[in-house]
Amino acid sequence: MCEKELEEKYSRYTFNLQNVFSNLRVLESSRKVEEVLDLARRYFEDAKHFKEKNQTVTALISLAYSEGLLDALRILNYVQFKWVGGE
Repeated sequence: MCEKELEEKYSRYTFNLQNVFSNLRVLESSRKVEEVLDLARRYFEDAKHFKEKNQTVTALISLAYSEGLLDALRILNYVQFKWVGGE
């Protein structure tokens, strides 16, 4: 994958995650749900740090972890959100 494609993916994933974190609704709150949400936010913030260090691939991996944690919470009906242009 070329650098331009990596940059486009980073921008798209970042936009989508910012949107989800802004609009996410917790349906069933618990200590564990909050812990997983905190991890998802931390991976998102880590991605920004990696991007600043020009580690775009590592940044994308962090964004993917964040998305995965959020999707798991959504599938289990602990949170509600929609991805931009998707479910």
